[in-house]
Amino acid sequence: MNLTKRQKGLSVVFLVGLVAVAADRTILRPQGGPQAASAGSGASSAGPAISSVVLAREVPQTGAAARATLTKRLNNLLASPGIGAGVSRDPFSLPASWSDTGQTEEEKRPDAVQEFTQRHQLKAVVVQGRQSWALVGDSFLVPGQSLEGFTLISVGYRSAVFEREGRQAVLPLVDKEGPSMPRSPNPGASR
Repeated sequence: MNLTKRQKGLSVVFLVGLVAVAADRTILRPQGGPQAASAGSGASSAGPAISSVVLAREVPQTGAAARATLTKRLNNLLASPGIGAGVSRDPFSLPASWSDTGQTEEEKRPDAVQEFTQRHQLKAVVVQGRQSWALVGDSFLVPGQSLEGFTLISVGYRSAVFEREGRQAVLPLVDKEGPSMPRSPNPGASR
């Protein structure tokens, strides 16, 4: 097997690293290993280990003294403003200060039903027996057909009902002057 110059160089680097680790564990620091480093024994070197200095500043308390300190800290935290037993928030939501107006995405998005009813007009209704059609804009629709994501679910004598994602949009029949008020089905009845 012939090795390239690059492979030979990488092999040499690997072997030098392996020898350095072995020398560190056996010759330079015979008690070595992760346990000796975390134990922080002060007698192994000229000065105390860094971890023992940090631990010396905060000596852990045991028993009743530790519980009393923890209880005191928790009570102080509970008494601080903005924190209480009844206050809860979604920990994954962004703070209101990060957004433009503090509104959620649902509040920022315009109401789809309102936009739909403003864009479209019901110009005519054709009801013949069990079959019904609605003329919305320039297109005739039958129940079950869709317009801009809204599905026509019913056609009445003076209105058409569309639905999308469980929300309904009702288009009233438009007279020449504008949207009409619903009238009674009996033309001879007085208002």
